[in-house]
Amino acid sequence: MIGVTLWSSASKEKAVIWCEDHAALAYLQGRDNLAPGNVWPEAGDLVELECETIEVLRLARNVSLVSGIKRSELPSLLSEMGQGTSAGQPVLRVISNSAFPGKSQAPDKIAVA
Repeated sequence: MIGVTLWSSASKEKAVIWCEDHAALAYLQGRDNLAPGNVWPEAGDLVELECETIEVLRLARNVSLVSGIKRSELPSLLSEMGQGTSAGQPVLRVISNSAFPGKSQAPDKIAVA
């Protein structure tokens, strides 16, 4: 499977990877889970990996870098997107039909045309 490293810490030997199947994020922990001869991935690196799900955690195994594909600006792009929207960009909201803790009534439902 192919994925993109969203966050990485070489000193802690941990990384978070978004996978092409759009399922849960994969967590890489420890150099033992890198394919032989690979360096630790940095945020923005395109990687090839195998996934193993243990209980509710999706773990990255046999991770290797896909050469020449790097988006080192990815973390700052994601951070900027989370700081609000500029004019002309749509606003996304999470809508729930269940009651919120501490509220006596369910939230209003919103219909989108």
